[in-house]
Amino acid sequence: MNSVKNMLLKSATALIIVGAPSVAMAQVEEIVVTAQKREQSIRDVPISISVVTGEDIRERQLSGIDSLANSVPNVFVSKGSVSDNIYIRGIGSGSNAGYEQAVATFVDGVFHGRSRYTQSALVDVERVEVLRGPQTIYFGNNAIGGAFSVTTKKPNLRKIDGYALASYEFEGKQPVFEAAIGGPIIEDKLAIRITGRYSHLDGYIKNDNTGQNNSNVKDRFIRGSLLWQMSPEWSTLIKAEYGKQDSIAPFAVQLTDCPPDPAFSTAATFSCGYALATKQESKLDYHRANEAGEFGKVTGSEYVIKIERENVDGPGLVAQASYSKSNFQLTADSDGVPASFFNFNTDEGLRQSTVEIRLTSPVGSKLEYIAGVYYLHSKSNVGTTLNFPFANVLLAGPLAALAPFAPLAGDIDLDQKENALSAFGSATYPFTNNLSLTVGLRYTESKKSGTQSATNAQALDTYGLKVTRLPAALQPVARFLTGFADHTTNANISDDGFLPSVSLQYKANRDVSFYAKYTKGFKAGGFDAVELTGIASRLAYAPEKVNAFEAGIKSVLFDRAVSFNLSIFRSDYKDLQQSVTQFTATSAFISVTNVGGLQTQGIEADLVWRPSERFEFGSDFALLDATYRNYSNGGCTALQALRAKQANQAACLQDLSGQSPPFAPKYTGNVHANFNQPLNSSLKLTASAVVAFSGSYDVSPDKDPVTRQKAWQKINLRLGIGDIDDKWTLAFVGTNLANEKITGTAIGVVASAGSYSRDILRGRMLSVQAQYKF
Repeated sequence: MNSVKNMLLKSATALIIVGAPSVAMAQVEEIVVTAQKREQSIRDVPISISVVTGEDIRERQLSGIDSLANSVPNVFVSKGSVSDNIYIRGIGSGSNAGYEQAVATFVDGVFHGRSRYTQSALVDVERVEVLRGPQTIYFGNNAIGGAFSVTTKKPNLRKIDGYALASYEFEGKQPVFEAAIGGPIIEDKLAIRITGRYSHLDGYIKNDNTGQNNSNVKDRFIRGSLLWQMSPEWSTLIKAEYGKQDSIAPFAVQLTDCPPDPAFSTAATFSCGYALATKQESKLDYHRANEAGEFGKVTGSEYVIKIERENVDGPGLVAQASYSKSNFQLTADSDGVPASFFNFNTDEGLRQSTVEIRLTSPVGSKLEYIAGVYYLHSKSNVGTTLNFPFANVLLAGPLAALAPFAPLAGDIDLDQKENALSAFGSATYPFTNNLSLTVGLRYTESKKSGTQSATNAQALDTYGLKVTRLPAALQPVARFLTGFADHTTNANISDDGFLPSVSLQYKANRDVSFYAKYTKGFKAGGFDAVELTGIASRLAYAPEKVNAFEAGIKSVLFDRAVSFNLSIFRSDYKDLQQSVTQFTATSAFISVTNVGGLQTQGIEADLVWRPSERFEFGSDFALLDATYRNYSNGGCTALQALRAKQANQAACLQDLSGQSPPFAPKYTGNVHANFNQPLNSSLKLTASAVVAFSGSYDVSPDKDPVTRQKAWQKINLRLGIGDIDDKWTLAFVGTNLANEKITGTAIGVVASAGSYSRDILRGRMLSVQAQYKF
């Protein structure tokens, strides 16, 4: 790793030195962001932030937050069974459907707390801001690890504009069609914009049992926006959108590590024993052999109205209300073989309403301020059914009474409601023309009520979409095998907190500024969606808190031809909400616990150099040191669980104090370059290349060394030819050209200890793309 660091540091130093020639160079673009709920230059925002424009998203074929995160340092997103793994600076919540993510997503200011809720967020967007570290003042208590802030394209009151894009990806056989058109209905008064997207991924993993390609995903999305300029100061924006996704095997895990470590006995396993008997391969690749019938469905809609008064000749006012709903359903064969040993289904429904009102200081005011109130109301339901067909052979002797009800299943359900209310504000006072102080405060209160139930049942189909509850007399017998206690538990929790923030900013000149910042963060407690015991005290988990410190420099140098930003940070988390894998005789569950503490610290830097209008070079780099503090109740690895069982221990825990959390590599970054060359008066050639890289990291919370992801590098390339004014472009886009095999998630295979179900991220992608803008 030291050699990589040295190479990058030397490269960055060389770029700065070379970036000072005697002739005039091009200037880096000015980037405007709304990370502090007002439009500001990125250099005036005391936050470590990365920005990806809508044009970049289209040109790089980025379809979602997960694909965008691959090229942003200290950011990881991978798909999970019930929710995605989203991490920034080693902070994330992992996979449990009972809670919101520690890294929040906001689309036009509307909170998207569920990862499935943001399937089609990156369509016709102005930009995406990736904000690292706690963002509790401006984005609320659920942004304790960081935030993705997505700003969509607004209707144009002056002219008709839009684009049409068509592409085809050859490896996954995926056509994509995307278009947007908008413009004035009444010039300067009323405008509209319509956006649509369709894509159909045939699949990039071959299911050798069914002959199908997985994951086969059909995605449709439409958005309409209406902008009414009521007066020079007042405007109203109305937005409505709807998305639907249908898929075959969206969570296409595959069996790996079979045969397992010699410590495990394959004779006592089901999936691995079957795979060995049928000579099924089990290496991590783009093949699997699973049952038919896996599917996924996601639907979502959102309605937003925003009334705004500009703060040109007086205070500005924003009043925004939203209503959102989403539904998600998944069936998956997670045993990794064509035989029916262990399957599950999960479904989730969400209804959410929000209201936010903000007041901002007039433009030019010496004291800049923002003050507001925020209200959220949500209802959600999460249901999961686990099928245990492999247990049929165990239904003899003391368990014989269960035989008529085979195959057994465990059915879990969580209904919860939340009401959250916040008041927030910040004020910036300039002591001098160069030195300013910003003080912020947010008070937040969250009240949740939940009803969680679990029961043993008989599955009436392969994936447990229909079940019949077992008779009460047989529930204790079934619990011995499944670990499910028949119960219904009710709980109420109420959390509140004052969250201060202080930052000091010094502008050495108009192009160089320094900042130092302190933030206190908070994330409300919640309910564990897969609590099995029925013990009331285990259903709820406690709030999570953080004290975060950050300092940095933001600059443009050498006649604004070079942009260089650097930040150092340290965050101390207490009672971190963490996903933990727990093993029972028949299954493995991801439950929630509060970790004693976690400390994350490091350095983040980005550099852009434009030696001319034709060339642009840059690099983003991050070093991270993240370690648990006082984490004595970590979940066990499969091998630790086996040894605990052999020692007749009632439970298995491991002490992870001093260890790193998942998705927290020591280093991440990228090097990128862009080039354009006019061919004649009407045509030009464009080329861009990105090399993204990461150190090794764990993908499982239990830090099982077998599933640790090794260091990787991804090479992306784009070559295009088009109109000199960028009206049309034809391009080739290559992503992950070296076809790096990267694990997204990994969990032990039920009843096949030592083998794992792994999800492999999408590999090489080769696309042709045509785009027309008007």
